[in-house]
Amino acid sequence: MASTNSPSNRYNLPPLKDRLLETFHAYFKFGYTTFGGPSVHAAILYDDLVVRRKWISSEQFAELFAICQSLPGPGSTELAYSLALVRSGFLCSILAFLNWSIPGAIVMTVIGVLIGGVKGGIPLWATRLEQGLASAAIGLVALAAYRMSTSLATDKLTRALALIAGSVTVLYSAPWLLPVIMVTGGFTSYIFDAFVAPLARSWKEAREVRENGKKTKAEDPETGHVAQEVELPSRTDSNFVDTDADDEYGGPSTMKAPSIHSSIRSRFGADSAPMQSNLEDLETDTTARKTFSYSKKLGFAFFLVFLVPFIAAILVRALVPTSPTAQYSQLASSFYFVGSIIFGGGPVVIPVLKAYTVDSGWMTDQQFLVGLALIQSLPGPNFNFACFLGAVAMANANGNAVGGAIVCYLAIFLPGLILQTAIVPFWLLVRERPAVKMIFRGVNACALGLVFSATWLLWIQANHPGGSDGYHAVIASTAFVASGFLDIPTPLVIILGGSMGALEYLFNKK
Repeated sequence: MASTNSPSNRYNLPPLKDRLLETFHAYFKFGYTTFGGPSVHAAILYDDLVVRRKWISSEQFAELFAICQSLPGPGSTELAYSLALVRSGFLCSILAFLNWSIPGAIVMTVIGVLIGGVKGGIPLWATRLEQGLASAAIGLVALAAYRMSTSLATDKLTRALALIAGSVTVLYSAPWLLPVIMVTGGFTSYIFDAFVAPLARSWKEAREVRENGKKTKAEDPETGHVAQEVELPSRTDSNFVDTDADDEYGGPSTMKAPSIHSSIRSRFGADSAPMQSNLEDLETDTTARKTFSYSKKLGFAFFLVFLVPFIAAILVRALVPTSPTAQYSQLASSFYFVGSIIFGGGPVVIPVLKAYTVDSGWMTDQQFLVGLALIQSLPGPNFNFACFLGAVAMANANGNAVGGAIVCYLAIFLPGLILQTAIVPFWLLVRERPAVKMIFRGVNACALGLVFSATWLLWIQANHPGGSDGYHAVIASTAFVASGFLDIPTPLVIILGGSMGALEYLFNKK
Protein backbone atom coordinates (compact mmCIF):
# COMPACT_ATOMS: atom_id res chain seq x y z
CA MET A 1 0.00 0.00 0.00
CA ALA A 2 1.32 3.45 -0.92
CA SER A 3 2.44 5.77 1.86
CA THR A 4 0.12 8.62 2.76
CA ASN A 5 3.01 11.00 2.12
CA SER A 6 3.70 9.71 -1.38
CA PRO A 7 3.30 12.19 -4.25
CA SER A 8 0.52 10.10 -5.76
CA ASN A 9 -1.59 10.48 -2.61
CA ARG A 10 -0.62 14.06 -1.90
CA TYR A 11 -1.66 15.28 -5.35
CA ASN A 12 -4.28 12.59 -6.01
CA LEU A 13 -2.26 11.34 -8.98
CA PRO A 14 -3.05 8.07 -10.77
CA PRO A 15 -0.33 5.40 -11.08
CA LEU A 16 2.79 6.38 -13.00
CA LYS A 17 1.98 4.00 -15.86
CA ASP A 18 -1.41 5.69 -16.40
CA ARG A 19 0.17 9.14 -16.30
CA LEU A 20 2.82 8.17 -18.83
CA LEU A 21 0.17 6.73 -21.15
CA GLU A 22 -1.95 9.87 -20.79
CA THR A 23 1.04 12.09 -21.58
CA PHE A 24 2.10 9.97 -24.55
CA HIS A 25 -1.42 9.97 -25.96
CA ALA A 26 -1.72 13.76 -25.57
CA TYR A 27 1.72 14.71 -26.91
CA PHE A 28 2.52 12.13 -29.58
CA LYS A 29 0.68 13.99 -32.34
CA PHE A 30 2.28 17.33 -31.49
CA GLY A 31 5.64 16.28 -32.90
CA TYR A 32 4.01 15.83 -36.33
CA THR A 33 1.38 18.58 -36.45
CA THR A 34 2.79 21.68 -34.71
CA PHE A 35 3.62 23.73 -37.80
CA GLY A 36 3.86 27.50 -37.73
CA GLY A 37 6.23 28.50 -34.94
CA PRO A 38 5.92 29.34 -31.22
CA SER A 39 2.70 31.36 -31.33
CA VAL A 40 0.89 28.60 -33.18
CA HIS A 41 2.30 26.03 -30.77
CA ALA A 42 0.77 27.94 -27.86
CA ALA A 43 -2.58 28.03 -29.65
CA ILE A 44 -2.50 24.28 -30.30
CA LEU A 45 -1.54 23.52 -26.69
CA TYR A 46 -4.30 25.77 -25.39
CA ASP A 47 -6.93 24.20 -27.62
CA ASP A 48 -5.98 20.62 -26.81
CA LEU A 49 -4.83 20.65 -23.17
CA VAL A 50 -6.97 23.47 -21.75
CA VAL A 51 -10.15 23.56 -23.85
CA ARG A 52 -10.52 19.87 -24.67
CA ARG A 53 -8.70 17.99 -21.90
CA LYS A 54 -9.03 20.64 -19.12
CA TRP A 55 -5.63 19.89 -17.62
CA ILE A 56 -5.39 23.39 -16.11
CA SER A 57 -7.44 26.59 -16.11
CA SER A 58 -7.13 29.39 -18.67
CA GLU A 59 -5.62 31.63 -16.00
CA GLN A 60 -2.92 29.08 -15.12
CA PHE A 61 -2.15 28.57 -18.81
CA ALA A 62 -1.77 32.33 -19.35
CA GLU A 63 0.52 32.59 -16.32
CA LEU A 64 2.74 29.75 -17.54
CA PHE A 65 2.73 31.28 -21.02
CA ALA A 66 3.83 34.64 -19.59
CA ILE A 67 6.59 33.00 -17.51
CA CYS A 68 7.90 31.09 -20.53
CA GLN A 69 7.93 34.28 -22.60
CA SER A 70 9.99 35.96 -19.88
CA LEU A 71 12.62 33.19 -19.67
CA PRO A 72 15.47 32.48 -22.08
CA GLY A 73 15.19 29.53 -24.41
CA PRO A 74 12.42 28.05 -26.59
CA GLY A 75 9.20 29.48 -25.14
CA SER A 76 6.72 27.06 -26.71
CA THR A 77 8.83 24.03 -25.73
CA GLU A 78 9.06 25.30 -22.16
CA LEU A 79 5.29 25.75 -22.16
CA ALA A 80 4.66 22.21 -23.46
CA TYR A 81 7.12 20.83 -20.90
CA SER A 82 5.68 22.75 -17.95
CA LEU A 83 2.08 21.77 -18.77
CA ALA A 84 3.02 18.10 -18.47
CA LEU A 85 5.10 18.84 -15.36
CA VAL A 86 2.29 20.47 -13.36
CA ARG A 87 -0.12 17.81 -14.59
CA SER A 88 1.79 14.59 -13.95
CA GLY A 89 5.34 15.15 -12.66
CA PHE A 90 8.95 14.96 -13.82
CA LEU A 91 9.03 11.75 -15.86
CA CYS A 92 5.90 12.73 -17.76
CA SER A 93 7.32 16.17 -18.54
CA ILE A 94 10.46 14.56 -19.99
CA LEU A 95 8.30 12.22 -22.07
CA ALA A 96 6.24 15.19 -23.25
CA PHE A 97 9.39 17.08 -24.28
CA LEU A 98 10.71 14.09 -26.25
CA ASN A 99 7.39 13.58 -28.04
CA TRP A 100 7.26 17.29 -28.77
CA SER A 101 10.76 17.68 -30.20
CA ILE A 102 12.24 14.34 -31.30
CA PRO A 103 10.43 13.89 -34.66
CA GLY A 104 11.63 17.24 -36.00
CA ALA A 105 15.06 16.75 -34.43
CA ILE A 106 15.49 13.42 -36.23
CA VAL A 107 14.52 14.91 -39.58
CA MET A 108 16.91 17.85 -39.16
CA THR A 109 19.72 15.51 -38.11
CA VAL A 110 19.22 13.25 -41.14
CA ILE A 111 19.12 16.25 -43.46
CA GLY A 112 22.26 17.65 -41.85
CA VAL A 113 24.08 14.34 -42.32
CA LEU A 114 22.92 13.56 -45.86
CA ILE A 115 22.22 16.82 -47.69
CA GLY A 116 23.67 19.54 -45.50
CA GLY A 117 25.90 20.66 -48.34
CA VAL A 118 23.23 20.80 -51.02
CA LYS A 119 23.06 24.20 -52.71
CA GLY A 120 20.00 25.74 -54.29
CA GLY A 121 16.73 27.37 -53.34
CA ILE A 122 13.49 25.93 -52.06
CA PRO A 123 11.13 24.82 -54.88
CA LEU A 124 7.89 26.73 -55.42
CA TRP A 125 5.64 23.78 -54.50
CA ALA A 126 7.32 23.57 -51.09
CA THR A 127 6.85 27.31 -50.57
CA ARG A 128 3.13 27.11 -51.37
CA LEU A 129 2.72 24.07 -49.10
CA GLU A 130 4.43 25.96 -46.28
CA GLN A 131 2.18 29.00 -46.87
CA GLY A 132 -0.92 26.81 -46.62
CA LEU A 133 0.29 25.34 -43.34
CA ALA A 134 1.20 28.79 -42.02
CA SER A 135 -2.18 30.27 -43.01
CA ALA A 136 -4.04 27.49 -41.20
CA ALA A 137 -1.80 28.13 -38.19
CA ILE A 138 -2.76 31.82 -38.27
CA GLY A 139 -6.42 30.86 -37.97
CA LEU A 140 -5.61 28.71 -34.93
CA VAL A 141 -3.66 31.54 -33.27
CA ALA A 142 -6.56 33.94 -33.85
CA LEU A 143 -8.95 31.39 -32.33
CA ALA A 144 -6.75 30.96 -29.25
CA ALA A 145 -6.52 34.74 -28.81
CA TYR A 146 -10.31 35.06 -29.04
CA ARG A 147 -10.92 32.27 -26.52
CA MET A 148 -8.32 33.58 -24.07
CA SER A 149 -9.78 37.10 -24.26
CA THR A 150 -13.10 35.91 -22.80
CA SER A 151 -11.45 35.14 -19.47
CA LEU A 152 -8.32 37.36 -19.42
CA ALA A 153 -9.63 40.70 -20.74
CA THR A 154 -12.88 41.27 -18.84
CA ASP A 155 -12.55 44.93 -17.81
CA LYS A 156 -11.19 48.20 -19.13
CA LEU A 157 -7.73 47.87 -17.55
CA THR A 158 -6.97 44.39 -18.90
CA ARG A 159 -8.33 45.28 -22.33
CA ALA A 160 -6.13 48.37 -22.45
CA LEU A 161 -3.05 46.42 -21.35
CA ALA A 162 -3.70 43.75 -23.99
CA LEU A 163 -4.10 46.44 -26.66
CA ILE A 164 -0.89 48.24 -25.64
CA ALA A 165 1.16 45.02 -25.41
CA GLY A 166 -0.08 43.83 -28.79
CA SER A 167 0.53 47.20 -30.44
CA VAL A 168 4.07 47.55 -29.08
CA THR A 169 5.11 44.06 -30.18
CA VAL A 170 3.68 44.64 -33.66
CA LEU A 171 5.64 47.88 -34.07
CA TYR A 172 8.90 46.99 -32.32
CA SER A 173 11.08 43.90 -31.93
CA ALA A 174 13.93 43.47 -29.44
CA PRO A 175 15.13 40.56 -27.25
CA TRP A 176 14.53 42.52 -24.04
CA LEU A 177 11.07 43.78 -25.03
CA LEU A 178 8.91 40.81 -23.95
CA PRO A 179 10.15 40.62 -20.34
CA VAL A 180 9.82 44.40 -20.00
CA ILE A 181 6.21 44.29 -21.26
CA MET A 182 5.31 41.52 -18.80
CA VAL A 183 6.87 43.32 -15.83
CA THR A 184 5.26 46.63 -16.79
CA GLY A 185 1.84 45.01 -17.15
CA GLY A 186 2.10 43.31 -13.76
CA PHE A 187 3.26 46.51 -12.05
CA THR A 188 0.44 48.52 -13.65
CA SER A 189 -2.30 46.12 -12.59
CA TYR A 190 -0.90 45.91 -9.04
CA ILE A 191 -0.84 49.70 -8.62
CA PHE A 192 -4.33 49.99 -10.08
CA ASP A 193 -5.91 47.17 -8.05
CA ALA A 194 -4.12 47.89 -4.78
CA PHE A 195 -4.39 51.68 -4.70
CA VAL A 196 -6.31 53.36 -7.54
CA ALA A 197 -9.41 51.13 -7.65
CA PRO A 198 -10.06 51.16 -3.84
CA LEU A 199 -9.79 54.95 -3.77
CA ALA A 200 -12.15 55.26 -6.73
CA ARG A 201 -14.68 52.93 -5.10
CA SER A 202 -14.51 54.81 -1.81
CA TRP A 203 -15.10 58.10 -3.58
CA LYS A 204 -18.03 56.65 -5.55
CA GLU A 205 -19.61 55.13 -2.42
CA ALA A 206 -19.29 58.40 -0.52
CA ARG A 207 -20.90 60.28 -3.39
CA GLU A 208 -23.79 57.80 -3.55
CA VAL A 209 -24.36 58.05 0.22
CA ARG A 210 -24.57 61.85 0.00
CA GLU A 211 -26.96 61.74 -2.95
CA ASN A 212 -29.18 59.07 -1.39
CA GLY A 213 -29.25 60.93 1.92
CA LYS A 214 -30.54 64.03 0.20
CA LYS A 215 -33.24 62.05 -1.60
CA THR A 216 -34.56 60.36 1.55
CA LYS A 217 -34.87 63.68 3.38
CA ALA A 218 -36.71 65.50 0.58
CA GLU A 219 -40.26 66.71 1.36
CA ASP A 220 -43.31 65.48 -0.51
CA PRO A 221 -44.41 68.45 -2.70
CA GLU A 222 -48.13 67.78 -2.11
CA THR A 223 -48.30 67.12 1.65
CA GLY A 224 -45.25 69.02 2.83
CA HIS A 225 -44.22 66.07 5.00
CA VAL A 226 -40.82 64.45 4.88
CA ALA A 227 -40.96 61.39 2.70
CA GLN A 228 -40.52 58.06 4.43
CA GLU A 229 -36.95 56.88 4.30
CA VAL A 230 -36.36 53.83 2.18
CA GLU A 231 -33.73 51.38 3.33
CA LEU A 232 -31.12 51.03 0.60
CA PRO A 233 -29.33 47.77 0.00
CA SER A 234 -25.89 47.67 1.57
CA ARG A 235 -22.81 46.82 -0.42
CA THR A 236 -22.07 44.17 2.16
CA ASP A 237 -25.47 42.58 1.54
CA SER A 238 -24.98 39.22 -0.20
CA ASN A 239 -27.88 40.00 -2.52
CA PHE A 240 -26.46 43.31 -3.68
CA VAL A 241 -25.04 43.38 -7.20
CA ASP A 242 -22.97 46.32 -8.38
CA THR A 243 -23.47 46.26 -12.10
CA ASP A 244 -20.64 48.63 -12.98
CA ALA A 245 -17.93 47.93 -10.45
CA ASP A 246 -16.00 45.37 -12.41
CA ASP A 247 -16.30 47.08 -15.77
CA GLU A 248 -15.45 50.53 -14.47
CA TYR A 249 -12.68 49.78 -12.01
CA GLY A 250 -11.67 46.15 -12.53
CA GLY A 251 -9.62 44.19 -10.07
CA PRO A 252 -10.49 42.09 -7.05
CA SER A 253 -13.59 43.21 -5.20
CA THR A 254 -15.87 41.98 -2.44
CA MET A 255 -18.85 43.08 -4.52
CA LYS A 256 -20.52 40.84 -7.04
CA ALA A 257 -19.91 42.04 -10.56
CA PRO A 258 -21.63 40.79 -13.67
CA SER A 259 -20.04 37.62 -14.94
CA ILE A 260 -18.60 37.06 -18.38
CA HIS A 261 -21.58 34.85 -19.19
CA SER A 262 -24.16 37.50 -18.30
CA SER A 263 -22.24 40.05 -20.34
CA ILE A 264 -22.26 37.77 -23.35
CA ARG A 265 -25.96 37.00 -22.93
CA SER A 266 -26.78 40.69 -22.76
CA ARG A 267 -24.78 41.46 -25.90
CA PHE A 268 -25.61 38.49 -28.11
CA GLY A 269 -28.86 37.09 -26.74
CA ALA A 270 -29.87 33.50 -27.19
CA ASP A 271 -27.33 32.91 -29.94
CA SER A 272 -24.57 33.09 -27.35
CA ALA A 273 -25.51 29.77 -25.73
CA PRO A 274 -22.76 27.74 -27.42
CA MET A 275 -20.20 30.39 -26.52
CA GLN A 276 -21.42 30.46 -22.93
CA SER A 277 -21.16 26.69 -22.72
CA ASN A 278 -17.61 26.84 -24.01
CA LEU A 279 -16.69 29.42 -21.39
CA GLU A 280 -18.17 27.33 -18.63
CA ASP A 281 -16.11 24.40 -19.84
CA LEU A 282 -13.00 26.56 -19.65
CA GLU A 283 -13.63 27.75 -16.13
CA THR A 284 -14.81 24.49 -14.59
CA ASP A 285 -12.11 22.00 -13.66
CA THR A 286 -13.71 18.60 -13.87
CA THR A 287 -10.75 16.69 -12.49
CA ALA A 288 -10.02 16.23 -8.80
CA ARG A 289 -6.30 15.93 -9.45
CA LYS A 290 -4.23 18.65 -7.78
CA THR A 291 -1.51 20.54 -9.60
CA PHE A 292 1.80 18.72 -9.15
CA SER A 293 4.53 20.61 -7.33
CA TYR A 294 7.67 20.06 -5.25
CA SER A 295 9.73 21.85 -2.62
CA LYS A 296 11.36 25.24 -3.03
CA LYS A 297 14.68 23.65 -2.04
CA LEU A 298 14.46 21.33 -5.02
CA GLY A 299 13.54 24.29 -7.22
CA PHE A 300 16.65 26.14 -6.00
CA ALA A 301 18.73 23.02 -6.66
CA PHE A 302 17.52 23.04 -10.27
CA PHE A 303 18.61 26.67 -10.54
CA LEU A 304 22.12 25.65 -9.44
CA VAL A 305 22.06 22.85 -12.02
CA PHE A 306 21.39 25.52 -14.65
CA LEU A 307 24.00 27.93 -13.30
CA VAL A 308 27.03 25.61 -13.14
CA PRO A 309 27.08 24.67 -16.87
CA PHE A 310 26.29 28.28 -17.75
CA ILE A 311 29.42 29.49 -15.94
CA ALA A 312 31.42 26.67 -17.52
CA ALA A 313 30.16 27.67 -20.98
CA ILE A 314 31.23 31.28 -20.39
CA LEU A 315 34.70 30.16 -19.28
CA VAL A 316 35.15 27.85 -22.28
CA ARG A 317 34.15 30.59 -24.69
CA ALA A 318 36.42 33.09 -22.96
CA LEU A 319 39.51 30.92 -22.46
CA VAL A 320 39.50 28.42 -25.35
CA PRO A 321 40.34 29.92 -28.77
CA THR A 322 37.68 29.30 -31.42
CA SER A 323 38.81 26.58 -33.83
CA PRO A 324 38.05 26.89 -37.57
CA THR A 325 36.69 23.34 -37.36
CA ALA A 326 33.99 22.41 -34.87
CA GLN A 327 34.76 20.49 -31.69
CA TYR A 328 32.32 18.95 -29.22
CA SER A 329 33.38 21.21 -26.33
CA GLN A 330 32.92 24.35 -28.42
CA LEU A 331 29.57 23.15 -29.75
CA ALA A 332 28.33 22.36 -26.24
CA SER A 333 29.51 25.65 -24.72
CA SER A 334 28.26 27.80 -27.61
CA PHE A 335 24.79 26.26 -27.83
CA TYR A 336 24.30 26.11 -24.04
CA PHE A 337 25.28 29.77 -23.85
CA VAL A 338 22.82 30.65 -26.62
CA GLY A 339 20.03 28.70 -24.91
CA SER A 340 20.74 30.59 -21.68
CA ILE A 341 20.73 34.16 -22.98
CA ILE A 342 18.25 34.29 -25.88
CA PHE A 343 14.80 35.69 -25.11
CA GLY A 344 12.02 35.58 -27.69
CA GLY A 345 12.44 32.06 -29.05
CA GLY A 346 13.26 30.87 -32.55
CA PRO A 347 13.22 34.13 -34.57
CA VAL A 348 15.63 35.81 -32.16
CA VAL A 349 18.08 32.91 -32.00
CA ILE A 350 18.74 32.80 -35.77
CA PRO A 351 21.22 35.72 -36.05
CA VAL A 352 23.09 34.57 -32.94
CA LEU A 353 23.46 31.02 -34.26
CA LYS A 354 24.66 32.39 -37.59
CA ALA A 355 27.35 34.39 -35.83
CA TYR A 356 28.52 31.37 -33.82
CA THR A 357 28.52 28.85 -36.70
CA VAL A 358 29.00 30.65 -40.03
CA ASP A 359 31.26 33.43 -38.79
CA SER A 360 33.37 30.85 -36.93
CA GLY A 361 33.96 28.99 -40.20
CA TRP A 362 32.12 25.82 -39.20
CA MET A 363 29.80 25.98 -42.25
CA THR A 364 28.97 28.17 -45.24
CA ASP A 365 26.21 30.74 -45.58
CA GLN A 366 24.46 28.50 -48.11
CA GLN A 367 24.45 25.51 -45.76
CA PHE A 368 23.02 27.67 -42.99
CA LEU A 369 20.28 29.05 -45.24
CA VAL A 370 19.25 25.60 -46.49
CA GLY A 371 18.76 24.44 -42.91
CA LEU A 372 16.92 27.63 -41.99
CA ALA A 373 14.48 27.17 -44.87
CA LEU A 374 13.88 23.55 -43.95
CA ILE A 375 13.19 24.20 -40.25
CA GLN A 376 10.51 26.70 -41.24
CA SER A 377 8.71 23.92 -43.12
CA LEU A 378 8.81 21.29 -40.35
CA PRO A 379 6.61 20.78 -37.28
CA GLY A 380 8.02 21.15 -33.80
CA PRO A 381 10.24 23.75 -32.14
CA ASN A 382 12.48 25.99 -34.22
CA PHE A 383 15.33 25.18 -31.83
CA ASN A 384 15.56 21.80 -33.62
CA PHE A 385 17.62 23.85 -36.06
CA ALA A 386 20.49 23.16 -33.64
CA CYS A 387 20.49 19.49 -34.68
CA PHE A 388 21.08 20.45 -38.31
CA LEU A 389 23.84 22.91 -37.39
CA GLY A 390 25.60 20.40 -35.14
CA ALA A 391 25.44 17.67 -37.78
CA VAL A 392 26.76 19.93 -40.57
CA ALA A 393 29.49 21.44 -38.37
CA MET A 394 30.85 18.03 -37.34
CA ALA A 395 30.48 16.63 -40.87
CA ASN A 396 32.56 19.52 -42.21
CA ALA A 397 35.14 18.76 -39.49
CA ASN A 398 35.18 15.07 -40.52
CA GLY A 399 33.68 14.14 -37.16
CA ASN A 400 30.60 12.25 -36.04
CA ALA A 401 27.69 14.25 -37.44
CA VAL A 402 25.06 12.44 -35.37
CA GLY A 403 27.08 13.08 -32.21
CA GLY A 404 27.29 16.78 -33.07
CA ALA A 405 23.52 16.93 -33.57
CA ILE A 406 22.86 15.27 -30.18
CA VAL A 407 25.27 17.59 -28.35
CA CYS A 408 23.69 20.71 -29.84
CA TYR A 409 20.14 19.41 -29.25
CA LEU A 410 20.76 18.86 -25.54
CA ALA A 411 22.84 22.01 -25.08
CA ILE A 412 20.31 24.43 -26.55
CA PHE A 413 17.16 22.96 -24.97
CA LEU A 414 18.37 22.16 -21.44
CA PRO A 415 18.92 25.72 -20.05
CA GLY A 416 15.32 26.86 -20.58
CA LEU A 417 13.80 23.59 -19.37
CA ILE A 418 15.92 23.54 -16.21
CA LEU A 419 15.06 27.17 -15.45
CA GLN A 420 11.35 26.48 -15.96
CA THR A 421 11.60 23.51 -13.59
CA ALA A 422 13.28 25.74 -11.00
CA ILE A 423 10.52 28.36 -11.17
CA VAL A 424 7.40 26.15 -11.07
CA PRO A 425 7.32 25.48 -7.26
CA PHE A 426 7.70 29.19 -6.50
CA TRP A 427 4.94 30.05 -9.01
CA LEU A 428 2.54 27.53 -7.47
CA LEU A 429 3.36 28.77 -3.97
CA VAL A 430 2.66 32.46 -4.54
CA ARG A 431 0.04 32.50 -7.32
CA GLU A 432 -2.93 32.40 -4.86
CA ARG A 433 -1.76 35.37 -2.80
CA PRO A 434 -3.87 38.52 -3.38
CA ALA A 435 -0.91 40.70 -4.38
CA VAL A 436 0.34 38.08 -6.82
CA LYS A 437 -3.14 37.76 -8.33
CA MET A 438 -3.14 41.51 -8.90
CA ILE A 439 0.23 41.28 -10.64
CA PHE A 440 -0.70 38.30 -12.79
CA ARG A 441 -3.89 40.05 -13.89
CA GLY A 442 -1.75 42.54 -15.82
CA VAL A 443 0.81 39.94 -16.88
CA ASN A 444 -1.92 37.71 -18.31
CA ALA A 445 -3.48 40.63 -20.19
CA CYS A 446 -0.10 41.46 -21.77
CA ALA A 447 0.37 37.80 -22.68
CA LEU A 448 -3.00 37.94 -24.42
CA GLY A 449 -1.83 41.01 -26.36
CA LEU A 450 1.22 39.05 -27.54
CA VAL A 451 -1.01 36.30 -28.90
CA PHE A 452 -3.09 38.86 -30.82
CA SER A 453 0.04 40.52 -32.23
CA ALA A 454 1.40 37.13 -33.27
CA THR A 455 -1.59 36.75 -35.58
CA TRP A 456 -0.53 39.81 -37.58
CA LEU A 457 3.22 39.04 -37.49
CA LEU A 458 2.60 35.50 -38.74
CA TRP A 459 0.38 36.88 -41.50
CA ILE A 460 3.19 39.14 -42.73
CA GLN A 461 5.67 36.26 -42.61
CA ALA A 462 3.35 33.81 -44.39
CA ASN A 463 2.66 36.16 -47.30
CA HIS A 464 6.21 37.42 -47.78
CA PRO A 465 7.14 34.75 -50.42
CA GLY A 466 4.23 35.83 -52.64
CA GLY A 467 1.09 34.00 -53.68
CA SER A 468 -2.50 35.12 -53.23
CA ASP A 469 -3.11 37.07 -50.01
CA GLY A 470 -6.87 36.63 -50.41
CA TYR A 471 -6.57 32.86 -50.78
CA HIS A 472 -4.36 32.68 -47.70
CA ALA A 473 -7.02 34.65 -45.79
CA VAL A 474 -9.57 32.03 -46.88
CA ILE A 475 -7.33 29.26 -45.50
CA ALA A 476 -6.92 31.10 -42.18
CA SER A 477 -10.68 31.71 -41.91
CA THR A 478 -11.41 28.07 -42.73
CA ALA A 479 -9.05 26.93 -39.98
CA PHE A 480 -10.66 29.34 -37.48
CA VAL A 481 -14.18 28.09 -38.18
CA ALA A 482 -13.24 24.42 -38.56
CA SER A 483 -11.46 24.23 -35.20
CA GLY A 484 -13.55 26.71 -33.23
CA PHE A 485 -17.08 25.96 -34.39
CA LEU A 486 -17.06 22.63 -36.25
CA ASP A 487 -14.90 20.81 -33.66
CA ILE A 488 -12.55 19.40 -36.29
CA PRO A 489 -9.34 18.15 -34.58
CA THR A 490 -6.34 20.44 -34.85
CA PRO A 491 -4.11 17.96 -36.77
CA LEU A 492 -6.79 17.63 -39.47
CA VAL A 493 -7.07 21.43 -39.67
CA ILE A 494 -3.30 21.67 -40.22
CA ILE A 495 -3.45 19.00 -42.94
CA LEU A 496 -6.38 20.81 -44.57
CA GLY A 497 -4.36 24.03 -44.66
CA GLY A 498 -1.40 22.28 -46.29
CA SER A 499 -3.70 20.67 -48.88
CA MET A 500 -5.21 24.06 -49.75
CA GLY A 501 -1.70 25.46 -50.14
CA ALA A 502 -0.82 22.62 -52.53
CA LEU A 503 -3.93 23.42 -54.57
CA GLU A 504 -2.71 26.99 -54.96
CA TYR A 505 0.49 25.65 -56.55
CA LEU A 506 -1.44 23.34 -58.89
CA PHE A 507 -3.74 26.06 -60.22
CA ASN A 508 -1.35 29.01 -60.13
CA LYS A 509 2.30 28.09 -60.61
CA LYS A 510 3.64 31.59 -60.12
